[in-house]
Amino acid sequence: MNNTVPVLQMVTQSDVVTMVILGILAFMSLGSWGIIIVKFFKNKSNLRANAAFFNQFCKVKKFTDLQKLCDTSKDSALRSLSAEVLIEASKFKGSVTFDSIQHRSSLLEDAIQRSIEGIRMGEDRFLTFLATSSNLAPFFGLLGTVWGIMIAFFQIGHHGSADLTVVAPGIAMALITTVAGLIVAIPASAGYNYFTSCNGRNEIAYYNFGSQVLSLFKRGDLLTVEGVSEEDA
Repeated sequence: MNNTVPVLQMVTQSDVVTMVILGILAFMSLGSWGIIIVKFFKNKSNLRANAAFFNQFCKVKKFTDLQKLCDTSKDSALRSLSAEVLIEASKFKGSVTFDSIQHRSSLLEDAIQRSIEGIRMGEDRFLTFLATSSNLAPFFGLLGTVWGIMIAFFQIGHHGSADLTVVAPGIAMALITTVAGLIVAIPASAGYNYFTSCNGRNEIAYYNFGSQVLSLFKRGDLLTVEGVSEEDA
C-alpha cells in the first residue's frame, strides 16, 4: 500500500486562487531562505573581521596610530567606525586647549553615533522581509484554506452529497496552503529573531569600541594640553 502523501498532485490539481497563494508563499520562502543564508555567512565574516581589527587596536597607544591601523586592516564595521572618527578629527584646526577638549570630544561622539547608526541600518537591511514573511505567511495559508473549504462546501451542495469522496479531496487541497504558510513563517520568524539579537549585540560592541576610541583621543588631547608627549606618558 502506498502511504505517501500526493502533495505534488494536490498542488497541480488546485484552482487558480490556491495556485496564486502558493506562488506567493513560494516567493516568500525563497526570499527568506536567501536572506537567512547570506546574512548568516556575512555575520560570521563580520565577526571575524571585527575581532581581528580589535586585536590590533588593543596594541595602539596613540590616536594618531589609528590611521595606520585602518590603512593596513581589512574592511570591517570597526574599521569603518574608526575611519569616520578619523575623518571628523581631521577637520579640527588650531591648538588644543582645556576649553576646546570637550567640544572636540562632543563632535567625535556625534561622528561615532552617526557611524554606528549607518552600520546598524546596513545590518538590519532585508530583515523587514523576514518579519513580513513570518507575519503574513500564516494568513495567506489561512486564506487558502478558507477558500478551499468554501469550494468544498459548494461542491457538497452541487452534488447533493457529503460523501468523503466528494469532500475530502477539496479539504485536503485547502489544508496544503496552511502547511505551506507555516513552512514559510517558522524559518522566517526564527531568522528574524536570530539576526535581530545578533545585531543588538553588535551594536553594544560598537558603542563600547567607540568609547575606547574616544578615550584614546581624549587622552591625547589632555597630554597635549599638559605638555606631555604621548611617548613619555
